[in-house]
Amino acid sequence: MKIAQIILNIVGIIFMLLYLYQILFIAVGTFARRKKYPEAKKYHTFAILICGRNEEKVIGNLIDSIQNNNYPQEKIRIFVCADNCDPTDRTAAIAREKRCIVYERHDQSAIGKGYALRLMFDNIANDFPAYEPDAIMVFDADNLLAPNYIAEMNKALDSGIQVCTSFRNSKNYGTNWVSAGASLSFVRECQFFHKSKAVLGLSTHVSGTGFYFSKEVMSFKTGWPYTMITEDLEFSASSTLKGVKIGYCEDAEFFDEQPTKFRQAYKQRLRWCKGGLMGFSLFHRSLLGTFFKTQDFTYYEYYFSRFFPVGAYYSFSFVASCIVNTLARVLEALNGQVIANAVYFMAPLLIALFTTYMGLFVDSVFACLVNWKRIRATTKQKIMSMFALPLFTMLISMPASVAALFKKVKWEPIEHNESITQRQLEEMSSNG
Repeated sequence: MKIAQIILNIVGIIFMLLYLYQILFIAVGTFARRKKYPEAKKYHTFAILICGRNEEKVIGNLIDSIQNNNYPQEKIRIFVCADNCDPTDRTAAIAREKRCIVYERHDQSAIGKGYALRLMFDNIANDFPAYEPDAIMVFDADNLLAPNYIAEMNKALDSGIQVCTSFRNSKNYGTNWVSAGASLSFVRECQFFHKSKAVLGLSTHVSGTGFYFSKEVMSFKTGWPYTMITEDLEFSASSTLKGVKIGYCEDAEFFDEQPTKFRQAYKQRLRWCKGGLMGFSLFHRSLLGTFFKTQDFTYYEYYFSRFFPVGAYYSFSFVASCIVNTLARVLEALNGQVIANAVYFMAPLLIALFTTYMGLFVDSVFACLVNWKRIRATTKQKIMSMFALPLFTMLISMPASVAALFKKVKWEPIEHNESITQRQLEEMSSNG
């Protein structure tokens, strides 16, 4: 047992050292000023791609928010893929009514957003062979854009950023603890990963929606090759390995809808975790090999943050183990042998859970307080979210990461019902 404990402690120390850099990320994300891009010298052209399945309740509001953006409308074109929609669904009809170019896909053998994007790329290349926008933006149908979103992303593109993600806020932050935890998890990601990397000059990653890539990275003529169940991870890893720097524009803000049901959120996280494992099998050798060749921290960070999250959880358990062992030895020294045995037997799990919760809670507090004015929720709901994120992580994300090791996972649609307009979001901001 002593040898096993020694080995466990050594492994724990190694994992803690591997993830020690995240303390710097938290400090930078909390205290550093956001990276701002200079005013653009020109208005670039953007193709905006929207994928949606049975999204008639929300897609109209997204299109309105794009068309109402403070950006020359002649510089943008909106394309929509109504992907495997039900016969009675009006996603395609609504998009056509709002003057979008619409493609419909009906293929139950190839399920997932990556296949919808591939169809759009192929069809646009065939239907508009001379069309070559400066950049392509990707959104989900449930999103909403802040009025200056495209203008802010245009600044990043004009500054030479070839791939760029943006600040992901939530439409339904205050619905319940599930949506609050999921929403704050993305705010945290923006604060402690995207922002920190941008300030430190590192490349980051894209997360499914709210990003662009320039025509130098990929065009309609080259096609969309990424069809994993987490096509965003596949695109990010591939771009990183090609030496493409993925930037972050914090001033470009969009809103999406988070799951409100436990089972729905679990399935979504399970798919993401499974996608991470698939990405690990595809990219781990290339990422580590490139890191050792170049000593570029971007590859190291991407490998451990996107493909090895279990290491962070192990670190919390290791700290808890140290506390338990110390406490037990103190009690034993005080002739409390019976009590000490009970501590040895029962406390490790409880303390591991407590320290994990508190570590996540501290993260949640910093992320929420720094972004207090940006979050569309009441004061009570914001405070609740600080307690909700640790529970969301421990009850949903962590079990999903374990289940993904053994369970076969397929892509499943997430139902969206929050039909909120941009004006309603602005009213929520003034009342929050």
